[in-house]
Amino acid sequence: MSTEECVWREHVVRRLRERDRKECENFKEIIVQNNRLIDHVAQLKSDNLKLSVENEQLRNAVSTGGSGSNVAITTLEKKLLAQQEELTDLHKRKGENSQMIVDLNLKVEQQKKLIAEKEHSLYEQQTVNNRLRAEVQLLHSSLDELKKLNTTLLDEHTALQLAFSSLEDKMRSVQDENRCLLERLMRYKSKDADKLNEENESIIRKRLPSIFRKRSAKLKRDLEDAVREPNSPISQTVPSIPHSNSAAQFVGGNPVSDDEFDEASINGAMEAVGLDDEEYINARFSAGEVPQDGMRNSALAMDTLKAAGYLGQPNPTKILMKFEAHENESHAVRWSPVERLVATGGADRKVKLWDIGKGSSEPRAVLSGSSAGINSVDFDSTGAYILGTSNDYGARVWTVMDSRLRVSSYHFE
Repeated sequence: MSTEECVWREHVVRRLRERDRKECENFKEIIVQNNRLIDHVAQLKSDNLKLSVENEQLRNAVSTGGSGSNVAITTLEKKLLAQQEELTDLHKRKGENSQMIVDLNLKVEQQKKLIAEKEHSLYEQQTVNNRLRAEVQLLHSSLDELKKLNTTLLDEHTALQLAFSSLEDKMRSVQDENRCLLERLMRYKSKDADKLNEENESIIRKRLPSIFRKRSAKLKRDLEDAVREPNSPISQTVPSIPHSNSAAQFVGGNPVSDDEFDEASINGAMEAVGLDDEEYINARFSAGEVPQDGMRNSALAMDTLKAAGYLGQPNPTKILMKFEAHENESHAVRWSPVERLVATGGADRKVKLWDIGKGSSEPRAVLSGSSAGINSVDFDSTGAYILGTSNDYGARVWTVMDSRLRVSSYHFE
């Protein structure tokens, strides 16, 4: 216990000495000067006491009858006054030093407060710094996780690209196969159509001579009536045609009157066979129903008949407008029922609207939303909606006014 008590005492003494050293270090010089002044004052007090004793002794000696002691007394009084002045000066300096010590103590207190504030702000900054370091570490960890996730996503993207490439190859092969099947189907359909046309032609050929005779008789009567008129242009170019005594024609061995066999039936038969007016006239000439001199003037007669309005006008040969509708093939075209607007659809998966009235080669609107080539387009009866079908088994409806997709549906068999 004694050893521990000694250690404790030594520790306390050492701490007290350190505290005294820290507190007195800034005022060491002032304390030394103050101690010197105190020692000097004590010495002056002792000297003053001695002088007082000597003065009393001298006064006693003077009172007893000393003669030469007046000079010594005067000298001692002067010396006492000088000591008193010096003592007053020392007291004054002591007061100044005390005031300086008080001022320095105030400054020390202010410095201590400032140090405390600085330590508090330092502690707060250290706390903020530690929090920021924790956030930085958390961000580093999240960044590492994001890098790992990015690497994983890149790997998945590469795998998906490979899968997409393989699916594209499969889709191309399926499209090629589908194209081949469509070509085969079109060939078969063309063969069926040719066969059906041949059957229709064989049926119509059986009735064609009687149809030609009926129309030739009607044309003979019209030409004879025109020849009888003196101012008619036909009478100047076409020679007179002998009038046939027979007023009836025969179809299949039975007589048919002109009223029963009208011109509409003849026109329908000509359209079914695929003959135009010129081919019909040539066939009639070759059948011997028109004289040979009329055949020599057939070209002139044909022009005259067209000018008189007996024959139809030829097909138009002038192109009104030409433009590139789509990047690839154009599969469908449809006129609007209410305005001069044309809708086209093509292999570029777009439906385009063209304002023909303005004559512009730029589309009025481009309707998108299809994932395959457009194969058919059509307007409704009001021209406000447009329907488009595509090769992805889809049908879509757009509004013409704002070019927005309204309905999208699919049909799979």
